[in-house]
Amino acid sequence: MAMTFDFLKKDPRNWTTAHQEGNEFWILTELVPQGDNINHWKEMAAHQIAFTKVSVRTYVDVWKARLLKAAPGSKLSEETAKDGSILVTYTALQADETSMRRFIKAADGIYMLAYHVRPKLKDEKIFKLWQGILQEAYLVPNPVKGKKLRSGERTQANNRNISPTSPGRGLTNLQTSLS
Repeated sequence: MAMTFDFLKKDPRNWTTAHQEGNEFWILTELVPQGDNINHWKEMAAHQIAFTKVSVRTYVDVWKARLLKAAPGSKLSEETAKDGSILVTYTALQADETSMRRFIKAADGIYMLAYHVRPKLKDEKIFKLWQGILQEAYLVPNPVKGKKLRSGERTQANNRNISPTSPGRGLTNLQTSLS
């Protein structure tokens, strides 16, 4: 599958892909507003896929437990949509992060889309805008699945930086290993 979210029409700022990595268990892409730095971000959007067979409920419960272990005292709320996806909103002061993350179950795993901002920089209008972007995201068939590639042609997934560990920038890379 692939996730589609049309944030460019809703958030007119230029966002750039600042980091991509993955392995056979997960893929992560992080975007920041143009001019921002991934290692010292102020705002960030993240698209993540965890290849797992567990239910979205199980995945979110484990994810939340890891969040609370990494940042005790974090304040979080959760809402389940009609499609079964789950939106978790949280503030983790230890990580200097306010965020919302939507978890959507597909046959091959859990697809996530998140928006992160430093709590002191949170703009309610932009936060609400991104809440709408996350709520409107949906899954579509992978546009390159099953297509024959020409000799030497690679998909974006084949070009990603394969790394067994994440560089760790706050809680954006909180991984759950459930197979």
